This record gives sequence, C-alpha cells and structure tokens, in this order.
Amino acid sequence: MAKTNVQKKNKSFLVEAGIISISSFVVKIIGVLFKIPLAHILGDNMGIFSAAYSLYAMLYMISTSGLPVAISRMIASSDKLGRQREVQRTFRVSLTVFTIIGVIATAVMMLASPWFFSATEHSDSVQAAYVIAPTLLFVCVCSAFRGYYQGLHNMYPTAIGQLIEAFFKMGLGLGATFWARHMGYSPAVQAACAISGISIGMLVEMVMLFLYRGATRKRLRPGTDRRAESVPVLTKKILLIALPATITSSALYLSNFIDTVLIKRCLMLGGTAEAVAEDLYTAYTSYSTAIADLLPSTLIYPIAISVLPLVSAAVATREVSGANRSIVQSIRISVIIGLPSAAFLLATAPACLSLLYSGALTQYDRIDALQVSSGTLRILAIGIIFMAVVSTTNALLQAVGKIWLPMLSVGIGVVFMALIEYFGVSGALGIYGAPVSSVSCYLIAASLNLYFLRRHTSAHLSPRFLFLRPACCALLSGLATWGTYCIAGRLLPGGGRLSALLILLVCGVVTVFVYVASMLLFCGIRANEVRLLPMGEKLASFLIRRGWLHESKGRAVR
Repeated sequence: MAKTNVQKKNKSFLVEAGIISISSFVVKIIGVLFKIPLAHILGDNMGIFSAAYSLYAMLYMISTSGLPVAISRMIASSDKLGRQREVQRTFRVSLTVFTIIGVIATAVMMLASPWFFSATEHSDSVQAAYVIAPTLLFVCVCSAFRGYYQGLHNMYPTAIGQLIEAFFKMGLGLGATFWARHMGYSPAVQAACAISGISIGMLVEMVMLFLYRGATRKRLRPGTDRRAESVPVLTKKILLIALPATITSSALYLSNFIDTVLIKRCLMLGGTAEAVAEDLYTAYTSYSTAIADLLPSTLIYPIAISVLPLVSAAVATREVSGANRSIVQSIRISVIIGLPSAAFLLATAPACLSLLYSGALTQYDRIDALQVSSGTLRILAIGIIFMAVVSTTNALLQAVGKIWLPMLSVGIGVVFMALIEYFGVSGALGIYGAPVSSVSCYLIAASLNLYFLRRHTSAHLSPRFLFLRPACCALLSGLATWGTYCIAGRLLPGGGRLSALLILLVCGVVTVFVYVASMLLFCGIRANEVRLLPMGEKLASFLIRRGWLHESKGRAVR
C-alpha cells in the first residue's frame, strides 16, 4: 500500500509537470510565432523591443518565479497538515502583499526607464517601457493566485492564464504594430505597440483568475483543522520566504538584463562601430536567446514548479524518504530531458534559425546575422543542461527550507558572468563572450546547488549517478544528429524554411531514436522513471520482459 501511494504521488507530480509543460510549450510557440512577423516589421530595429522587454522580463521573473514559490510552499505545508483555514488566510495575506509589491514595481519602472535606457544606449525603448510598466502590477496579483493553486496541486489556472496572456500578446501586439507601421509612426512607437498586447493579456488573465476564484471557492469542510497563524506572522513568513526566492529568480534572469547593459557598450569599447554593435546585440538577444530558452522553459522549468509543493509537503510531515525520492527523481528527469535537448540544438542551430527567422536575418547589411546567431546559439545550447539543473535544484533547496542558499549560488554565478561578459565581449571573444558568460553562470550555480543539496539532505546525488550514463547517451545521439544534419544539408540545399523544417524533422527523429535506444542499452533510465510516463506501467513491464530494462534499485538515500 505504501508503495502504491508513493507511485501515485510521483505520478501526480509528473502529471502536474506535464500540464505546465504543455501550456508552456504552447505559450513559447506562440511567442516564437509572435516574434517572426515582428522581426520582419521592425527589422534591424528589433533591438528597441528587446531592450524594453529585457527590463520587464527581469521584473516579471521576480513576480512569477520568486513570489509564487513562497505561497506554493506555505500552502502545500498547511494543506498537508489539514489546516484549511490557514490556507485561505495565507492566500488573502499574499494577495495584499503582492499587490503592494506590484504597485511599487510599476512605479519604479516608470520612473527609472528614462535614466536606465539612456545610460545603456537604448533611448528609443523608453516608450515601450512605459506601455509595459502596468503589467508588473497585474503579474504580482496573478502570482498570488498561481502560488495558491500550485500549492494545492492545481496547475490548470496557471496553464490557462499563460495561454490567455500569450494569445493576447500575439493577436493585439501584432495588430497594433501593423497599425502603427501603416500610420507611419517611428520604430519606437511600433515597438511600444508590439509590447501593448502583453499588458492587456496580463490584465485579462488577472480578471479570469478572480472569476475562477469566485466560482470555485468552497466553505471549510466540517472537521477541518481550524488552527491558523495570525496575519502578522503569515506576512512575516511570506516575506522571509519570498525575499530570497525573489532575489534568486531575479538574479538568475539577470543574464538578459546584463546583456542589455553591457553588450553594446563593451562591443563599442572593443572598437566595434555603434551601428554594428547594435546589429550584433539584436542578432544575439532577439534570435539566439529566444530559441535557447524554448526547450528549458517548456520541458524543464515545469518540473521545478511541480516538485516544490510535493517536497515541501513531505518535509512538513517529516516524510524523509518521500522527500529524498522526489529530489532524486526531479533532478534525474531534468537531466534526462536536458541533455538530448542540448545535443539536438547544438547540432541543428542554423536550421532552427532559418526555419523561424530566415527573412529577418537577411535584412542585415553590416553583419552575417545567421552566422552570428548560429554561433551564439550553439554556445547557449551547451548551457541547457546547467539551466535545467539550476531551475530544479533552486526549487528543491527552497522546498527543504534552505531558502538562502540558491540566492548565494546564483549570485556567485552572476558575478562571474558579469566579469566574463565584460572582459570577453570587449576583448577577443566579441559577441561570443555573451553566451560564454551565460553558460559559465549556470555551470557555477548548478555545481553549488548540487553541493548544498548533498550537504543538507540525505538524497543520493553523486554526479556519476545523475549524469554519467545520460551524458554518454546524449553524446551518441548528438553525434548521430550531427551526421544526419550534414547529410540532410547536402541533400536539401537552399536554406529556405521548407528545407530547414524537413532537416529538423529528420534530425529530431534521429535524436530521439538514438537517445532512447542507447539509454535502454546502457541502463541510463530506471524502471520507476519509466513508470511515471503515460502508460508507463505497461511500457515498463514490456521492456522488462524483453530484457531491455531492469527493476530499479533503491538509491533515493545514501
């Protein structure tokens, strides 16, 4: 019976991660589809949009990744203990606190934008920043709802809200941009119109969450544990948990923010002309980073969102073995997904860019935008595995109560990133110093997080156990994908979208087939991990009967 309950909990965790993964994937695809025509409209002025969006994105990550963590963790613990009254009080307090934070963040962005964008050589982005500033209030309010429902293991409001925001961003944003261009407005106004869809989308999501809360709110059940901490105590707890989580998430997203601050200035410091520096900045931030973030944010970040309340609840009830099992499982799944994703993107970077941005990349006269974007994207691809580990281990450290340690590891990573980017971009590496610095940041943060988890939990987290076999299998699949890409490129020349699509489809099949086959051949995946997949019980039984899979050994704890 205990084993069955464990399997149900782990299955529930993967289902929750699957819900967020699907919605995140759709949202990212919508975001890519939004940027393709936008890149054609704005052309080499795309950097105006990217600079404004980078400042918003950092504050957005504070609201969506930092603040909901505190609520999710507290709600999960109270719900596990049966304190439903405390669950509801925690939500009300968080909604009040986050609304105040949202008002402050909006005011800061409105007041600081002229100075910030003038200092970073992006003065044309100020109007776009003004348009998107109110979104920070909407995001903070939505964060209270997201954390509340995630703590109760209900991922649907978060998923639906993300979809609403994405559809409005694409529909209204592109419509307003086309209108501004038709009316003959400047690129700065066009970029502001493009970003307006995000503000309206978040407003609609906020209204939807209020309506959903009103429709699904239930009275406390008879026999419910009515104990609850006082409002001042809950407020203090929220701030104590949210502060380090918020600093961690904002520091992690500082890579894009630092790019906005440093890249153009450092390139010019190294002797690059201002117009060329702007083109290099745009080619990297508008195309390479967008694709590099696609796979981690859709396949791996949802694992962190889903595992945090699960581990928090286990810690609250002192279920050490259950917490350790979830810790090991979540990191293993992140690694198993992240490694082949990195191998695929490393081999096929030019085709990915040609499929999505072939028209926009040809508009640059001063640089070979496809070559620059492909080179920087391949470097970023190496960092996907480290991004995967960082996002998951950040959530795990917060879940086990070590809320300040992720801030320390990520902070150290960001310091090294800024130093490497400054000296690399202004020196011999040029624009390629930017992705090198980002990869270094995630590598350092991931290594420190794993060290902290090994010290403060009894979970079995040896690097060999977590990485070795999946890494070898990913290397084999990457080599096979590279060979397939080279052959397909010769058979399908031209560089158009259709040939890029066909190449990517063939390479994707090869990556998956070789990776799965090698993982089974070299025992890189365990039976209990296969059982978490859709129809996993039947699949695991079939593979075990064929001799391709062996029963798992108990290695959740040391």
